[in-house]
Amino acid sequence: MTEFPAPPVFSHRRPSAFESIATFAIIAALLYLGAGIFVPLVLAVLLAFALNPLVSWMNRRVGLPDPVAVIVAVLLAVAVLSSFAILAGTQIANLVQELPLYRQVIQDKMTGLQEQFGGLVWIDQIYAMLANVGENIGAEPGPGQMAPVPVTISNELGPLSLITSIMGSVVGPVATIAIVTVFLIFLLLGRADLQDRFIRLVSAGRYSLTNLAISDASRRVGRYLIIQLMVNVTYGTLFGFGLWLIGVPSAPLWGLLIVLFRYIPFVGALIIATVPFALAFAVDPTWNMLLLSVGLFLVIDLTTANVIEPRLYGSSTGVSPIAILLSAMFWATLWGPVGLILSTPMTVCLVVIGRHLPQFQFLETLLGSEPVLSPPERLYQRMLKGDAEDSIEISEAYLETHDKGALIRDIMLPALRMGAAELADRPESVPQRRQLITAFDTVVDAVLEPAWPETAPILVIGGRTEIDEAAARLIGSELLDESVANLVLPPGAIRQEAIGRLDLENVHDILLVFLGADLRAQCRYVARRVRRMAPDVRITVAVLNELAAGETAETLHVDSVVRDLDAALEALASAAMPTAPVKAKAVRRPFAGLGRGDDALGRELDTIAESFGVPAAMINLLDDERHLEDTDSVRLTRLVAERNEPLVVHSNTPDETVGDNDYLVTNGIDFYAGVPIVLPDGNRVGALVLVDYEPHDFSGEDLARLHSISGDLVERFG
Repeated sequence: MTEFPAPPVFSHRRPSAFESIATFAIIAALLYLGAGIFVPLVLAVLLAFALNPLVSWMNRRVGLPDPVAVIVAVLLAVAVLSSFAILAGTQIANLVQELPLYRQVIQDKMTGLQEQFGGLVWIDQIYAMLANVGENIGAEPGPGQMAPVPVTISNELGPLSLITSIMGSVVGPVATIAIVTVFLIFLLLGRADLQDRFIRLVSAGRYSLTNLAISDASRRVGRYLIIQLMVNVTYGTLFGFGLWLIGVPSAPLWGLLIVLFRYIPFVGALIIATVPFALAFAVDPTWNMLLLSVGLFLVIDLTTANVIEPRLYGSSTGVSPIAILLSAMFWATLWGPVGLILSTPMTVCLVVIGRHLPQFQFLETLLGSEPVLSPPERLYQRMLKGDAEDSIEISEAYLETHDKGALIRDIMLPALRMGAAELADRPESVPQRRQLITAFDTVVDAVLEPAWPETAPILVIGGRTEIDEAAARLIGSELLDESVANLVLPPGAIRQEAIGRLDLENVHDILLVFLGADLRAQCRYVARRVRRMAPDVRITVAVLNELAAGETAETLHVDSVVRDLDAALEALASAAMPTAPVKAKAVRRPFAGLGRGDDALGRELDTIAESFGVPAAMINLLDDERHLEDTDSVRLTRLVAERNEPLVVHSNTPDETVGDNDYLVTNGIDFYAGVPIVLPDGNRVGALVLVDYEPHDFSGEDLARLHSISGDLVERFG
């Protein structure tokens, strides 16, 4: 029994930058130095791609044996190319003989241009050059003038030297054609065996992927070559026929050459079209022939490039325009004009290899035409850098083929999940989160256009961060589209210093939205506080991430947990019409609970906050169990009370005593000021605190005034 070798196993170590650059440089050097070998081989490979469908057709439909079909296909290709070369050579010979006849027309036109634009130096220079050429080409001697006697200096060449000189100029091209032909024949005859060897070499055991890559490359390159040949032939036929009607000399020649030059990306047709333009300028004493020739070229070229080729090619190449341009420059530098013609097909092969073989995936990323970022990734990237205009454009483009629900579920919510996963609760992430949310809010207002009510029986609240609030806005917008009144609140509404002022009158449902994994402590705290204030309010938690999949209603101490947006909408929509309005039950407590509701102390704290220009003023007591749940906030209160000294913290001025306090960082607090609360018996029970979510100037006079207010509060409410 024949034993076959085991598939090779390749290491997946990622090469260093130096190794990659060195490898690229070595390959480029080998391609440049070995151009004499590689150019015929690549030409043969591309012709094999183009002729393979013809050979297969003659095998299957005509019934020719494979060797006969290969020889017939190669002979047909040689006959077509030879006919092209013979016709082009004949036209060039005729054109060379006719050129001296156009000298007088050129001189007359340049004389007219010189008379009209004589001040332009370049016209004078061209006129002088043409006049000098005209004196030496085709000029007859005047009466009484002696024709110049040509003097020829040459070395006598014997028959052998003459044959060697002729053969030296002919052998090179003929040898290249012969090598390409031989390569082509052997490639077509051994295409099955060569494919097996290539699969063995690069598959690394992944035969299905490699086979798919080869099939895809063959289909794309073959289709590209055939379609481009058809387009180029049609283009050249129309261009040559149009020039013939206009009267441009050697019109068939320019039609043939433009078929070849259009294989050069972007500029090939323009390069060859300048020659018939120059002839039209030289032949016609008027400007009509030149204008008609330029107009013909513009009509054919613009129609082909903008209408015909996009419809015919579609995604047949899968290569971006910039990659085609860079590839043309690279291969032209290595292999000259032949590299220009071969650049696009070779780039297509590289893109296909990168698409299907993981170790070469960077090739598709660099050269491919497909977007490298998914729509959610693009939206997230634009919002992350604060580009609201581009974010709106991406969202509106998606809305052209989808509804708002699909935009929220497929684009906006996944983008927020990326932000929640990447922008953790770290100090350096706060500016990025704010920039992200600023752009997100602009997109929501411009694209979704929600009309938020002033009050509603359903509160949708962001759990911890601004990103949670953004997800809450998406849910709230969907509820509004379903005619379910709701109000979206920020995470600050359920923080320790503000939750006591939460207006729960006529509220029957609260939805807490979390995109992060750290939610248990916050959920339990909010549930406990809300149930003390309004026991009949139903609390639902939307866990919109997979990291907290193990959390349940029991572990979070809430009524229910939903795992996706649709479940959250269904839960709130079913509760939109309660049987009876639920009134919040105000809980009045002694000193420890004052200021957390709409009572005298609460209103006084609002007045204090307004007088200092900050969003919140609060009383934090060391024996308040609700305050004790937040250990980082309690640490600040103890610093104030135990040291009996004020504490002022600015985010832009690090405090060694406070350090990186998680309470300040997580809540985005940029300014914190606290003074001790001292009872008449001298007992320091807590702190009167001011917080602001933006930098805030705080003078010594402000600190003294805050001390005085603390004493007044003790006298009135202590």
